[in-house]
Amino acid sequence: MITLTSARFPKDRPALAQLFLGYIDALCTAMPDDRAAITAKYNPDTVEDWLDTFEKIHQAPSGNLLIGWDNTTPAATPAACGMLREFDPGIAEIQRLYVCPKYRGTGLARQISLALMDGARASGFHTIRLDTARHLTGAIKLYQSLGFATRSPYHNLTPQMDHFIVYFERPL
Repeated sequence: MITLTSARFPKDRPALAQLFLGYIDALCTAMPDDRAAITAKYNPDTVEDWLDTFEKIHQAPSGNLLIGWDNTTPAATPAACGMLREFDPGIAEIQRLYVCPKYRGTGLARQISLALMDGARASGFHTIRLDTARHLTGAIKLYQSLGFATRSPYHNLTPQMDHFIVYFERPL
């Protein structure tokens, strides 16, 4: 059974580090020709710095950082994560949705997406955005099934990755 909980700092830092390194590895595996661009943005050697950033921008009341825990093992195992932050007033952004390979195909990405969307709506956001890589066709299908529509780029935070990013938005 998978349980979603909001990250607790500093207790969940090791689990988040593991998940974020998995996220980076998954991107590099899916797009080996873009490894340099991915690791320029998400340097695996700076995970602790990223966790400091996550703790600041993905916390209530304007954000959330969900961890999916597999409670079928003797010690709960981190299985997935998803992050929400305020992008602009009234607009939230889902970031870094990642499901460990063992748990893919179980609906966990949908469960996290819906929980983040519900949380954004409850926090008063009227619009939600996200971006993903064109190569991640499963993620694109998920977002489209959740009512997201493609849109023009809404940020230029990752110029080294612009050539493979697709942007989405939907009202809440």
